Amino acid sequence: MTAGPQPLTLDCAALGCGLPNEALPLDQVRVLLLKRQTSWVSKDAVWHELVRRAHATPEPWTIVAAAMMMPGLKHIAGKLNSRFCGDRNDLDSEILEGFLQALDVTDARSPKIFGRLYWAAFRRGHEARDNERRRTMSRSELPDTALDSCTASGHPDLVLPGAMLSRVITPHEADLVSDVLLDHGDRSTAAKRRGMSRHQVAAQLTTASRHLADYLLGGPLRPAV
Repeated sequence: MTAGPQPLTLDCAALGCGLPNEALPLDQVRVLLLKRQTSWVSKDAVWHELVRRAHATPEPWTIVAAAMMMPGLKHIAGKLNSRFCGDRNDLDSEILEGFLQALDVTDARSPKIFGRLYWAAFRRGHEARDNERRRTMSRSELPDTALDSCTASGHPDLVLPGAMLSRVITPHEADLVSDVLLDHGDRSTAAKRRGMSRHQVAAQLTTASRHLADYLLGGPLRPAV
């Protein structure tokens, strides 16, 4: 698409918004989008046009839009990969699918369109990671040797399932601990997502943390309610 006698281009002169006053090949447009000195107004103008073209002519502009977003999609995968329990290719596929679905339904006239597409991909990847973690937690066939290895030096992705299967914390508490304490999520956001108050989230985190501390240090275990 960027090589050959007739590479695809974008007429940046027609888009305006501080972009170069010429038609540029797509590889040069992507370089322009990655430059810090390129204003968000200019970047948004390009993404408005990419979304418009993807809607009007899906082939090849859907692929073009995905290629333009690839640095952002790789950044998302990098943030989520370290805590994804399953096949990394599955996570990459979910992130890409989140982007493509958002690309299909997003109004090309929407403000801050790049951010909308980026966060749609991030949310899909985050949900896939959480779903995989829940599946890991729910596997009752998890070997006893794996549970025995869930000590203070163990990986959190094993500690939490081990504590849950030992009935030290509930699945809800494990998800909350992972979301807020391990992933450094915002408590207000976590509360809103779960239909809780921030005070309730803080109280549940305190209880879960106390039970986890006993579990990791070999103290008396108190069954989760």
